[in-house]
Amino acid sequence: MGLLRWAFGRLRYHVGRQQLVGAIAYMLPNIYYSLPRKSALLGEYPTRSAIGQVALCLRFRDEARFLEEWIEYYLAAGVDHFFLYNNFSVDNYEQVLEPYIKGGCVTLIDWPRKPASPAAEHDCIERTRGRFEWVGFIDADEFVVVRDARSIPEFLSEFGDVPAVALHWFYYGSNGHERRPCEWVIRSYKRRAAQPNQHFKVFVRPDQVTRNRNSHNFYYRRARCAVREDRRRVYGSMARPPSAQQAWINHYYCKSLEDYLEKASRQSTLDQSGMKYASRIRARAGAAVAANNEVVDSSAADYFEVRRRPNGKSMLPQSSP
Repeated sequence: MGLLRWAFGRLRYHVGRQQLVGAIAYMLPNIYYSLPRKSALLGEYPTRSAIGQVALCLRFRDEARFLEEWIEYYLAAGVDHFFLYNNFSVDNYEQVLEPYIKGGCVTLIDWPRKPASPAAEHDCIERTRGRFEWVGFIDADEFVVVRDARSIPEFLSEFGDVPAVALHWFYYGSNGHERRPCEWVIRSYKRRAAQPNQHFKVFVRPDQVTRNRNSHNFYYRRARCAVREDRRRVYGSMARPPSAQQAWINHYYCKSLEDYLEKASRQSTLDQSGMKYASRIRARAGAAVAANNEVVDSSAADYFEVRRRPNGKSMLPQSSP
C-alpha cells in the first residue's frame, strides 16, 4: 500500500510539473481569494506594535534534537522572532526551547491538530500581520543561505513591494551516515545534489496574504504572485528552471539512514498531502540515502560562521553553488 500511494503521489507531482497546467491551477484560486469576502485572511488588521522585520513559522513534531541549531542559525541570519507550532511531540522540546521563550524570541503554540497545515499557517499570518514585514515558512531541516553573507532582512529589503519571495531548495543526501551524527546538521552533511530542486519555500508579507494551500503555496491580494531571487514570477509550489544564485535553501531531507527510517516509521500529521502520500517509505530507504551526494558544499556552515562574527561581511567560499 505504501508503494502504491507513493507511485500515485509521483504521478500527481509530474502532472503538476507541466508549467501551463500549474500556472492555471494556481491563478484561478488566487484570483478567487482576492475577491472581497472570499478570503479567510483578507481585510484590515488591527493596529499593533511592530516587533521586527522577519519572523519564521515552524511546525514541528519530535524534532527537539534539531531545534537549538535551527534557532541559533536563524538568529545569526537576522531573524527577529520564531512562531513554533508543536504538533504532537513527545520529546524534550520544552526543555530545549525554554531559554529562547524566556529570552522573548520564541512563541510556542501547542497545535494538536491533524493535519497541522494549513490552519497553522493561517494562524501565523494573523499573529504576524501588522507586527512583522516578512514571515518565512521554513521547516527544521531547511537552512536559508545568502551568497554574499548578508542577513535575511537585508536580502529581502531589495524586493520592493512584492508580496513574497521564493527560494529554491538544494537537496542534501545522507553523506554516507548510517547513524545520526552528534554534530550539528549543517556541519555533518556537506554533500548535495548537483542542481537545485524545482520546489521552493517562501517569505511572505503577511498583510498581502489572502489564503494558503500549503507551506509552499500562498495566494495574495490583487491576485499577485511571489517572485524568485531573479525577480521572475512563480506560480504554485515549483518553477522551472530553478534559480539559486544569490540565495537558496539547503534542504537536509534525508540525513542519516537512522533519521530516514525514524520518519518513515510514523505517519505524517503535518499536511493532507503528507498524510496521503508519504514521501519517506522504508522500501525506498536505500535509494534515498544514496541520492543527492554528488557535490561537496558547506555553504550553510560557512554562512553561519560568517554571520555569527561581529560585522561579518565576507563572501562565502567557492564551495557555494
